[in-house]
Amino acid sequence: MSEVTPNKEERTFLLNARGFEVPMDKVPEQDVLKNDLVDSFIAEAKALSELHGEFKSRVFKDVNTFIAELAANYNTELGGVKGNVTLTSYDTRRKVEVGVADQITFGPEINVAKELIDRVINEKLATLGDDTLLQQVTQDAFSTNSEGNYNKARIMALRKYRMASDSDDWSAAMRALDDAIILSSTKTYVRFYERNAQGGWIQIPLVSKSL
Repeated sequence: MSEVTPNKEERTFLLNARGFEVPMDKVPEQDVLKNDLVDSFIAEAKALSELHGEFKSRVFKDVNTFIAELAANYNTELGGVKGNVTLTSYDTRRKVEVGVADQITFGPEINVAKELIDRVINEKLATLGDDTLLQQVTQDAFSTNSEGNYNKARIMALRKYRMASDSDDWSAAMRALDDAIILSSTKTYVRFYERNAQGGWIQIPLVSKSL
């Protein structure tokens, strides 16, 4: 429920930063104007945020209903809510994407995995000579950004090379890599697109662009 702000004529005080009631005749006019401007913006922002949430929920509900009805036509059921769905208009000029994206972080096991993988790579280089492909793959996977964080997509892609070596160290590295993955949260998203004059997809933002 939204808060109700008294009319200016009805107000007898404003709360200051310490929570004390300050009589209106003691509050500078510019502070009253600033307070009312902020309050009006916040009220409108909260209303828009609520509408955005309701719209997003309705999109998910209607899309899930459509998918369920579609599955019923084929005498089957679709399990769970995971995965992405794209609905495209008949003329293929507009589309809606809805999905569930897992937010991934890494635990301390990631450092163990890196150490073991480096050991395997160095041993292969020492015994077999040049193996630039595997070396480049692992170096790229464990490269960090300016804040020292690993690239999540590259780390996850490294798991597909779990059969690249039959050494015990490599197997242990892959187990450490699996154990390092932490599913921190799940984020739902809705995206809307239209084609431009050149046929490329342009996303329709649900929030205003920067001024």
